[in-house]
Amino acid sequence: MRMKWMQAVGILFGAAVLSGVPAYAQFDVAGSFFQAYNTSTTGNGAEQTPKNSPGVLLEFRYILKPLKGFELSYSYNPADESYTVAPTSCGLRCGNKPVTVTSDNHMIGMNWMFTTKKKYAGFSPFGLAGLGFVISEPNTNDYALNSVVRISFDYGGGVDYSLGSRFGVRAQVRGAAYKAPDLSILYSPTGAYMQTIQPSIGIYFRP
Repeated sequence: MRMKWMQAVGILFGAAVLSGVPAYAQFDVAGSFFQAYNTSTTGNGAEQTPKNSPGVLLEFRYILKPLKGFELSYSYNPADESYTVAPTSCGLRCGNKPVTVTSDNHMIGMNWMFTTKKKYAGFSPFGLAGLGFVISEPNTNDYALNSVVRISFDYGGGVDYSLGSRFGVRAQVRGAAYKAPDLSILYSPTGAYMQTIQPSIGIYFRP
């Protein structure tokens, strides 16, 4: 299943590269490492706690002008989900044991980019906002449901630092807000929204 998602994202990225860029546009490809931090959710008698974990991020960007740009991004990280009975609830779920479902997160983003021509001490700031998809894919059949797809609202910002005409360093913090995935057969979905925050650092390349 993971390879199918990787292949689909690769096709999208390839289409972006081959679609042609106007002469005045700026195009870059970037790769970064990040640490994901997730918020817990509580609802319907359950408390759901995602595991914080490292991951990798790929970005393809078209910057047509400072306030007009587009980004296609893909990130991957392990995202195990732990379920327990909520402290303020009991009922029929008091007998349920804590459960951890091992899973992976695949996040695809389609974002509007905001940049500036002006540099500050050599740093070029940027911002982003848009929509995406979070695919939560369980790796075990014990107490686990099928893969879950959620729509996410993406946001973030950071800086680029040029190391030449083609290469540079990119540092950023990205976030995504989406409904918590329902991956366990023993617990009802919390029905609450969670956030994933990804501080990252990597490099970019401009052909």
